[in-house]
Amino acid sequence: MHRDDRSARYRILRRLGQGGMAEVFEAELAGDLGFVRKVAIKRMLEHAAADPTAARRFLDEASIASRLHHANVVSVVDLGLLDDRPFQVLEYVDGIDAQRLLQRAGGKLPLDVALVISTAVAHALDHAHTAVDASGLGLGIVHRDVKPSNVLVSWSGDVKLGDFGIAVARDREATTEAGVVAGTRGFIAPEQRTRGELDGRTDVFALGLTLHALVTGDSPLFDIEIEMRALAGDPVPIDPSVPPEIRELLAGALALSRTARPTAAALAAQLGALLAPRLSGDSRSILRTYLAQYAAKPAPRAGALDALLGIEVVRTGGSREEVARYETRAAVAELHTVNHRRTTSDPVANGPTEEESTDERATVDQRTPRQVSPIRVEPEAPVGVRVAPKQPTTSTPRVALDSGLDEPPRRRIVPIVAAVLG
Repeated sequence: MHRDDRSARYRILRRLGQGGMAEVFEAELAGDLGFVRKVAIKRMLEHAAADPTAARRFLDEASIASRLHHANVVSVVDLGLLDDRPFQVLEYVDGIDAQRLLQRAGGKLPLDVALVISTAVAHALDHAHTAVDASGLGLGIVHRDVKPSNVLVSWSGDVKLGDFGIAVARDREATTEAGVVAGTRGFIAPEQRTRGELDGRTDVFALGLTLHALVTGDSPLFDIEIEMRALAGDPVPIDPSVPPEIRELLAGALALSRTARPTAAALAAQLGALLAPRLSGDSRSILRTYLAQYAAKPAPRAGALDALLGIEVVRTGGSREEVARYETRAAVAELHTVNHRRTTSDPVANGPTEEESTDERATVDQRTPRQVSPIRVEPEAPVGVRVAPKQPTTSTPRVALDSGLDEPPRRRIVPIVAAVLG
């Protein structure tokens, strides 16, 4: 196995999460003379690293982000290999993403907070859109996936745009597969949906939808019928609860014609002008003060049925009918796993021992297959649904749906019971 010597400089502290292509760890970078810096390490999963296209996309993401040096962009500080798998070393943001913040806030944010976040993202996009190489030639960067979950907000009041995984750039090597629309449902511009020509104003459209979601709890394009009407030429509807001056700004950002939208720089100026009279202090302090109430929020206690099934459903996307069907299938699959564990003394099937699960500071190489059950019946998720795997130190796995409704966490008892009894 190939090991980049630089990987020895990093000490894994804990695992933060996993997606379909990579896992993320909190870590420390150790240097000479006692230098220590907290970082985030994003490492490709083994099956993803074996796919040349996926590996190329991962490296492209690091290459694009590493060229951006801005206070509102998550910076990439290193790139290397560990056991033949590429990893990125990212700036560690101690905070929460805007999607989870929406959930904790009950589905919508105060207008001044939403404007602070959106203004910072507009500045980040302007920097990415106008970035040039050493010869002064534009890099042609378009993020293509601006949405609340890709906006990180630190407890100290910083706002960072992250995840350039599907961004396009002039010299990007990996290309989107034919017939595939890159992006997240509810946050896709018309030209992106129809695979037309893109530029920075494509991201402006997505930021307009993001702002709408922050102040109302929803993107108007989550509704597929509304999206289809927009593709046919109908204006994107804006929630009537949005103040008139914000509605006017959104109408420009959500113009169906790409050329009719403002640039990210112009949008940042418009947002700043709307924000200024609402500020009672500097924007960072306002955000920090607002976030303080959520910084140490305890996890909700699981109910008896939730504990039995070992599942927690977090609604962030998909139609209600689609979510209900998926939750039912997930509950039945989990019940199979519970029944198997009750009828076996296999220590692997029953999860890690107390000794195995207490050391969270183990290195990546020390993680063993004993931490994962070999018998796991997973339901087939609908499009846009991501299942976060069960962690050895967590009592309930989280079923997260990336591409839909921004509503507070809610458990669905009735369909689960129906599935068990039916």
